[in-house]
Amino acid sequence: MASTDHAATVGEEFRRGWKIILVAAVGLGCGLSALPIYSTGVLTKPLTLAFGISRGDVQSVYTWMTIGNLIAAPFLGIAIDRVGVRKITLISVACLSIGWAMMGLAQSLWQLYAIGFALSVFGVGTVPITWTRVIIDWFDKGRGFALGLALAGTGIAAVLLPIYTTWLVTNYTWRGAYVGIAALPALLALPLSYFLLHDRTGSAPTQAPRVEQKSDAEFSEVLKSYHFWVMNLAFFLVGACVAGLISSLVPILTDRGITPASAAGVASIIGVTVIFSRIGTGFLLDRFWAPGVALLLLSVPAVACFILASGIGGIPGAMIAAASIGLAAGAEFDVMSFIVGKYFGQRRYGIIYACLYAVFKLSAGVGAPVFGYSFDANHNYNFILYVAAVALVAGSALLLALGPYRIVGSHTPEAQPAK
Repeated sequence: MASTDHAATVGEEFRRGWKIILVAAVGLGCGLSALPIYSTGVLTKPLTLAFGISRGDVQSVYTWMTIGNLIAAPFLGIAIDRVGVRKITLISVACLSIGWAMMGLAQSLWQLYAIGFALSVFGVGTVPITWTRVIIDWFDKGRGFALGLALAGTGIAAVLLPIYTTWLVTNYTWRGAYVGIAALPALLALPLSYFLLHDRTGSAPTQAPRVEQKSDAEFSEVLKSYHFWVMNLAFFLVGACVAGLISSLVPILTDRGITPASAAGVASIIGVTVIFSRIGTGFLLDRFWAPGVALLLLSVPAVACFILASGIGGIPGAMIAAASIGLAAGAEFDVMSFIVGKYFGQRRYGIIYACLYAVFKLSAGVGAPVFGYSFDANHNYNFILYVAAVALVAGSALLLALGPYRIVGSHTPEAQPAK
């Protein structure tokens, strides 16, 4: 149980930083980690009809956005370490909104690709690298819970954005839908960021200066540390499997005779579970050793793999599988953000997290097609599901090799593994 002094400190952090959590949650829900993935499904059919292209061609718009993110992420990390979050975020949110509206003006598939790539480069400041950095700066004792609350913004987007996009397409066609989606960062994230988002520099009277630990690592040191490479491998394995499961869930269920409507309903459970997982994971990270929490939550979809491979339980079993996938999907960014701060500190958080984020995005781009190719080769998903079950447990267990937190003053007795 946390001590009275610890609880008082957490209370002070949240009284000072609740506005930062609010703007980060809205920014994440209106940013590149949410808008493309949760709107593309609804826009796919209208775009195939408008341009006479395949669904794969439409889905490749997201691939070009991912490529743009991968290229821009390291530069973003370096920039926020040097100039802070506020300036970059304001520019990126504005660019994202303009780019998303321009998608509605596209006259060809290649214009969609080009605009998608450009908006992901210039709007890269809306990904979790920036929003988690500002949370890390403003929170210490309550950092995990603060991260969970902020990252829950993507879970809310997962629930609401498909409904909103469907309404826009129905009433204003796909072109109007892009403009309507562009309004979200312009009308919500941009004004909140302008008025509420501040780097913790000590320049404002209500802000305490950010404290850098003497043990904060330089990036050159990080590259030589086995901790960094363990994190990359672990999150690549977990990210690929979770992305593959999410993208393949509906086809797996419909192959077993479940109707498309019922399968979509089951899949929606993932979004709801993500919200609770984000908050719950943050709560656990503040109280227990992060790699242990990661093993508990990130390995849970292994259960989903066995349920989906066997078909046991019918729709109720599928709902349990979807919930377990949502638990891991909600925990990934919480754990990643938290352990970067605990093992490497804040001085070079931006570039370190950017590298991990790039690898994670790459894993998502690999995982989905690997599941599809496995089906093409075997005429079912069973083989890849069993492989994924092993990879999920192995990837989660790898994080146990990180050992005790490395940053002085960043741990509590409860957070340490037994020596």
